[in-house]
Amino acid sequence: MKSISATLNQLWRRALLLLGLCLLAIQAVDAEDLVAIGQLEAVDVAAATTVSNTSPTNLLTSDEPVVQTGFMGLFADKHESCDSACDGCGNTSARCCCKPWWAHRCGVFAEFLLLRPGSTDFIHAVEQNDTTPAAFPTGPIGVVNIESSAGGRFGFSVCASQCSSLEVIYTGWQGDTSNSITANGSNVLNSTVIHPSSATTGTASLVSSAEYEMDFQALDLSYRRIWRANDCYAINWSGGFRYGNMTQDMIARQDISVATGLVTVDTDVDFEGLGLMMGLDAERRSCRTGMMCYSKALSSFLAGDWTGRYRQSDQIGLGVIANDYNDFRVTPVLELELGIGWRSPCGRCRASIGYMTAAWYNAVSTREYVDAVRASSYVGVDETITFSGLTAGVEANF
Repeated sequence: MKSISATLNQLWRRALLLLGLCLLAIQAVDAEDLVAIGQLEAVDVAAATTVSNTSPTNLLTSDEPVVQTGFMGLFADKHESCDSACDGCGNTSARCCCKPWWAHRCGVFAEFLLLRPGSTDFIHAVEQNDTTPAAFPTGPIGVVNIESSAGGRFGFSVCASQCSSLEVIYTGWQGDTSNSITANGSNVLNSTVIHPSSATTGTASLVSSAEYEMDFQALDLSYRRIWRANDCYAINWSGGFRYGNMTQDMIARQDISVATGLVTVDTDVDFEGLGLMMGLDAERRSCRTGMMCYSKALSSFLAGDWTGRYRQSDQIGLGVIANDYNDFRVTPVLELELGIGWRSPCGRCRASIGYMTAAWYNAVSTREYVDAVRASSYVGVDETITFSGLTAGVEANF
């Protein structure tokens, strides 16, 4: 199992690399942002001229509808919206005093994740009636399955303009579990982890145990830009780079016979990859209440090595059965999230709660790897590992 310091050093080196690449991308799109800002200033100058020709009395008592200036004219639909009576700051009787709620700003955010992995449950032992090849299962099984576990996601954004920003996001999650099974009566346990070239059951196979640990980390560096927006909604697109890793560790132990004693199987499956990412996020907000609903879709394509390590040893020291596996492949990762929340009138504060699902395609799970080692067949070793659960977060912008 990798040390925490080694993992953090890897993340730090890749963060510096990704930061340099995205800074170059910001320079490339800066000219486009300057054009948009110039258009904003032209609109503001025209609005200021109109206001200067209006008497203070008429400005305060006019019953004409208020229209927000600035980027609303660049991106908004021209039709009346559900909240057309208010401006982008939630006011109904005064010209907007701040940026639109959807404008990009510098800020920080943190989210709590409660996720449960899927396609990772592993059966390590099955109870059967005797030790002969004709034995049949009697019902109980030993299985390790990780329940919902806590993780986190946090990051910051650097505003490039009111239309765009650079984001750095770290996501981490870890879960673990253990299981033990004892044979009933005269029954015995048959191991589904021990290599079949050695005995997988015996007269002493009365107790079997397993420990399973899993974690993943991701570091994203992306450029995010507004696509469409008005008083009610905003849609942003994003693109950038992602570094991701995943580790799966399992240790299973079972007594077989007096001759072999306790047999231990230790497996380790790791992945480390780097690739491109792209996504869309949308938010619809009520100007009157600040309540909003949101959705996110993010895809990334991580190119890297899936490695596996299998070691079987016994208490007597009769020998070690070993396997080392390595396969370079692209692992697509798809994430979807829906939720509700509240955003302040000027967009400086945001709180949300939602449900997310993430899927790692073309991955290698511990159960797939162990089955491949026991069958001596490494063709088609792949699994779709999922993570799903609740997320809750807060955001502060400046």
